[in-house]
Amino acid sequence: MVNSKMYKSRYAKLSLVLILASMLSGCKTLDSALEDDYRQPYGGSDRHPLTVVKAPITMVVSSAQGTLQPPQVDAVNSFVHQALQAGVTPITIAQPSGGGGSARVASEIASLMVQQGVPRAYVRFANYKAGPSSPVRLSYVSAYGQSLNCGQWPDDATDTEENMLTSNHGCAVQANIAAMVANPETLTVPNTVTPISGAPRVAAIGVYAGGAAVAGSTATSATTSATP
Repeated sequence: MVNSKMYKSRYAKLSLVLILASMLSGCKTLDSALEDDYRQPYGGSDRHPLTVVKAPITMVVSSAQGTLQPPQVDAVNSFVHQALQAGVTPITIAQPSGGGGSARVASEIASLMVQQGVPRAYVRFANYKAGPSSPVRLSYVSAYGQSLNCGQWPDDATDTEENMLTSNHGCAVQANIAAMVANPETLTVPNTVTPISGAPRVAAIGVYAGGAAVAGSTATSATTSATP
């Protein structure tokens, strides 16, 4: 006659083994997880690569008044500040070929740029075909980070049978990095490392070698012990 307690014990152990096996079968090994990182090659290229794109940044300044108005001066200064933050590149001032007050406006804009710190060699003039009432156009080339469009869901995007990462995984992170990076050029070429200033290091070593730190701590201890 079969012992019911022994049968139940063996059945419970077998059930536990089957449950653990099924759980482990749905999990990936550490090596597999690392290989499926979103930065690894996917379909022959990085899944969500960051690229640096250069495009013109433009601004239009009206020349109807024949001279810059206070709000226009503020707008031009803001444009120049943005250009300097992006990296000094040639700034083109294009005025209409029809003449009018655009020539004076263009000259005033150039003076503002030089006052804001733009090298005179980087201020360039150009003409475009337009009537005398047409505005003055400002432009410079700036670099910005760009990633692929998110939200790409192929047919296997929801197939989690093998516990793989989805194709859209990591896209939002890459897009945020592209939008927040201060200097997009560092995405391709890192900034040069500046040498460490030696003066603070020499001063700190001198204080340490002179025993000032030890003397200060000893004095503090003596004062503390003398206080009732």
